[in-house]
Amino acid sequence: MSTSTVFRQPLDLPALNQPSVRFGLWLLWLVLLVLGTIGVYQRLTQGHLPAGYGSYVPWGLWVALYFHGVGIAGGAFVIGAGGYILDLPGFRSARVLRTVMVLSIAAILPAFLGVWFDLGHMERAMRIFTSPAFTSMMAFNAWMYLVFVVCTGVAWLLSFRQESGWLKPVLCLAVLFSVLFPSQSGAFFGVIDAKPYWHSALLPMVFLTSAITAGAATLLLVRMFTGSDEDHAEYEAAIRMLRLVTLIGLCVYFVFEFAEFSIALWNPVSHAPAIDLVLWGPYWWVFWIVHLALGGLISVVLLATARPRLWAVGALVVAVTFVSARLNVLVPGQAVAEIEGLQEAFHHERLKYIYHATAMEYLVGFFLLAVGMATFFLGQRISQVVEKISTRQRGEI
Repeated sequence: MSTSTVFRQPLDLPALNQPSVRFGLWLLWLVLLVLGTIGVYQRLTQGHLPAGYGSYVPWGLWVALYFHGVGIAGGAFVIGAGGYILDLPGFRSARVLRTVMVLSIAAILPAFLGVWFDLGHMERAMRIFTSPAFTSMMAFNAWMYLVFVVCTGVAWLLSFRQESGWLKPVLCLAVLFSVLFPSQSGAFFGVIDAKPYWHSALLPMVFLTSAITAGAATLLLVRMFTGSDEDHAEYEAAIRMLRLVTLIGLCVYFVFEFAEFSIALWNPVSHAPAIDLVLWGPYWWVFWIVHLALGGLISVVLLATARPRLWAVGALVVAVTFVSARLNVLVPGQAVAEIEGLQEAFHHERLKYIYHATAMEYLVGFFLLAVGMATFFLGQRISQVVEKISTRQRGEI
């Protein structure tokens, strides 16, 4: 069967919002919450002692989850809100737009929470807003996220008003920021001259591409769970487009990654110890198994089939495993000493260039995922209630 024939056939879309699936999600959320609460308790009572990071590698799993969550929020919003602005099939409904906005907030709030847990003085977090220094890339990013969240909240309120002339202009502003902050995350690393592995003009584009890919995959999964009550033609158009964007995003991302690695590895006079760590060091399994095999090859195979049920599996794999794209940038860039012999000069558990996430870090990661799931569920419920109230006020029912 040809590819064109497959794309023209009506899709046999799976009913992922069945009671058994919902029960499974509730059970998963409960398990994540219970395990995550244990990790949060350890973090609040024992500080950073149970964590695997130290003085030389101070950023670990939580910071990677932060960049991943921010990327999903930005990527999903660019696609969903951009589709609404351009009146694309599958994205014309205000209800779908609200789902996109709720998903973005549900991704970005746990990301902020992950950074908060990573801070040494958690009580000082608000100082980045009360006394910012805008020459700092961190302060610039934090305020950019704040503006995005405010614009998203305003757009959410405007979406309940029929023929609101302000909705699309506000969405355009929010889309601008949702494009900026994933690429700005790459620039956050790219401006650090002391880290050759991070000092790359391509890194902002790599971060933006991974954000759109992971955001499209997450939105594809969410639409399959929440969109079966839409007009079938619109629903099918959205699923097809999100699947295509995810596939293209995967291909473009791995082209960028190949370009980045090949330049360093094929130059006979250069040495790239951070890339050696990615490919052959203690983190080899993150790249070869999680990132390349699961997030790349297997995901492409699943999404390239003609079976929509496998598209959902492929989207889930991409949404989960693409955190490895952040880890492959974050950890190896810190695990190379700027001064030769520094690790041998001082000996302590916290003075090592090798980082492995501990059980406490993974448990807190489970908690962040549980918070994201709860935020999305509550956001959807609130949207449904407000929609009913606004419909009654217009006298339509």
